[in-house]
Formats: sequence, structure tokens, C-alpha cells
Amino acid sequence: MTEAFTATRFPHHSENVPEELKTDEAWVLCDESKAPLIAIGTGTCFAASSTDSETWRSYETALDAWRENEYSFAGIGRVIRATEEYVGVDLDDCLDPETSELSPYANRIVERLDSYSEISPSLTGVKIWTKAASLDRSYKKPGLEIYSSRRYFTITGLALHGSTKTIEDCTTELEALIAEEFPKVDRDRTPYEGPQRSLDLLDYLERAGIEIFAELSDGTAERKYAIRCPWSDEHTDGDESGTFAGQYANGATFFFCHHSHCGHRRWQGFRAYADPLVYLGRPRRTKGRLR
Repeated sequence: MTEAFTATRFPHHSENVPEELKTDEAWVLCDESKAPLIAIGTGTCFAASSTDSETWRSYETALDAWRENEYSFAGIGRVIRATEEYVGVDLDDCLDPETSELSPYANRIVERLDSYSEISPSLTGVKIWTKAASLDRSYKKPGLEIYSSRRYFTITGLALHGSTKTIEDCTTELEALIAEEFPKVDRDRTPYEGPQRSLDLLDYLERAGIEIFAELSDGTAERKYAIRCPWSDEHTDGDESGTFAGQYANGATFFFCHHSHCGHRRWQGFRAYADPLVYLGRPRRTKGRLR
């Protein structure tokens, strides 16, 4: 199926690569980890980027640099640019390298798109080159990735058996595939109006054994209490002032402590402390409700 090559050297069969891909300066090289590199004839390795055209070179330059620098560059790749219609479809872990058989799922996609398809460097995946001018974003999930730009594909030229050598416009097929594989999720855009069940804050504090020093007037909160901080032993000189718990009119709750040791603590942390006391049946406080 393929010619022998070293473990860190990816194959590249230039004669099978569609000619239209070779015409533009959109080519990079890569190392064995597929990190993109600038095609430099001396074999010097500098990082390339799929979003920086200054790091791309012509196909001839990339091919020559790859051929002449066996220990510097592992493979050849082409960038999918935002200014062109190309779309790359990447199918992972779908090909048996021993039998060359595709998984049923991958086979359906390959046949459906019917465009230039080749075997990936791992010999276990397939990359499909198509066209779709209307596609302006990319899609990813395990086993299937669809890129419209800002990405480069390694190119092996190991054309999939029976694959056409032309890159076809697959706009309709891709739109249908995306609709099936990446369905839109209807989101509830109802404005948030607070929790459906409002917490009885005073009862909650009492059941948690939190000592309440005073009820305060607050211009924004419906109720606000000065309380003894559960972490008051961490306060400088054991100062017990400066800690508050409250609730807004919509039911939302808050906790704030002015001491530096508690500066990172908010309602979520306070509730993590209080919930076990409340819901494990600690008796309600009967004294010291307010003072």
C-alpha cells in the first residue's frame, strides 16, 4: 500500500497531490510531532504558523527542503487559508493499516463527499480536501474535524484507494454533514430572574450555627447581616468584625469578609462550610439570634 519509511519520516508522493494545491505559497514543513516549521533549504528549524503567511513557502521550496533535510523535517503540509474555498475534513482512527479497510462511519463520509482523500501520516486516519465557499468556521469532535481556515494539513499523497484526484465543491454535502454531526442546541434565553426557590437566609444561618451580630440596612440588598466569620481565627488579632452575609430581592445571596485572609472567599466557599452543618441535622440556635 505504501513505500517503507522511517518512524519519524512521513511519506510524500508528489505525483498524487492535486496540482491546484501546489500553485500557491501556502506550504510548510513539520517535525515528527507535526509542529509546523518554515521550509528552509539549509534544514534550519524555525516555527511556522498557520495564521502567519510570512512563514509559508511555495510547494517547490517545501518539497526540496524536505527531500534534502531528512533529519530536520518529517513531513510536508499545506495551510488552509481563510481567503480560499478549501475545507479540510480530518477523520481519525478510522483505517486499518493492515487491511486498508475503512470503518463504516468513515466510509460513508468519504463516499458522500467524493473528493480528494488521502491516508494520514499515522496510516490510521484519512484527510479529505473539499471546497465550500459558504463555510466560515470550523467544527471539532472526537473522530471528526472540519476546518475552513487557520489550520494546516500534512499531505502524504497516499491517495485513498478509489479516491478522485480532484478537489470537489461539496457545499451541499458539507452543510448536511455538519447539520447531522454538529446539531445546533436550542438555548433558553429567558432573562434570569433569580433562583426559583429563594433561600430563607436567616433560618439558614441559624441552622448552620453562624453567630449573627446585627441586622444591617443596605441600599441594594433586601437583608444583610453582620456575622461571625467561620474563619475568624485566621483574622489578624482575632478581629471578629467586617464579615457580612446577605440576600438581594431576587433571592441571590452573598458573603463577604473584609479581612485579607478571607479576601478570596465568597458565597460558594461559605456555603461549602455551612451546608454540611445545615443538612446533617445540626440543632437550630435558640439564643443569640441578633445582638
